[in-house]
Amino acid sequence: MADIICQAINFDPSLMMHVMQPAARQPGGYHPQPGDAVPNWCICGRCREMPTQSERRCCGKAKCLSLYPDFDLLILHERVLALARIFRRDLLVFEDDVDLMRANRHQAYRQFTLWSYGRLGAGDRRVIPSCCVWRIRDMFPDPFGQYKGYIRSRLG
Repeated sequence: MADIICQAINFDPSLMMHVMQPAARQPGGYHPQPGDAVPNWCICGRCREMPTQSERRCCGKAKCLSLYPDFDLLILHERVLALARIFRRDLLVFEDDVDLMRANRHQAYRQFTLWSYGRLGAGDRRVIPSCCVWRIRDMFPDPFGQYKGYIRSRLG
């Protein structure tokens, strides 16, 4: 089979782009949809079920924090995220992620943390409310629905 693929690519090099892309990018993994039942621990009405107990956290607002205009501007706006990634790359000498959706998603998590809690020190991590996590994930989804979720600090 490998020989056939190599022959096909030698015949038409543009086929390499099709070989490198996943076939059908269908969501999989853990990704509850917006219309699913609201969990009983949710106050704002926009949370979705989370895989672990520590991630089952709501913003606690009557009008969901993920619907604030500032959330759209500071956390979801792609130009703001691009600028923040450039700043992070230049200041901390981090390489950009080649997957733009994942890069935006992870930067949006960092932006939310900065917006909500201010600058945190090394090893200080906070759980992002479910409603905000899913708003970010809906905007910048993983094509296979594979998310790491909250990871506790190794320092604490």
